[in-house]
Amino acid sequence: ETGAQVQAALSRLPPRQREAIVLCHYQELGNIEAAALMEISVEALESLLSRGRRALRAALADIAPQGAVNATGR
Repeated sequence: ETGAQVQAALSRLPPRQREAIVLCHYQELGNIEAAALMEISVEALESLLSRGRRALRAALADIAPQGAVNATGR
């Protein structure tokens, strides 16, 4: 059930944030590789990741106690 909720929250992210998170956390690419694939700078990728993680944490905060869900998978 939690996996489905994470997927739903991920699907609601803006496309570029979702792409950054999928590349780095699901496909396990490094920041340099992911940035190259997205044709953006590493700094821009890190910004997308930060905003995406923050949005996922906020979306998932309602479904789990504080600290129980780590949106980054770490």
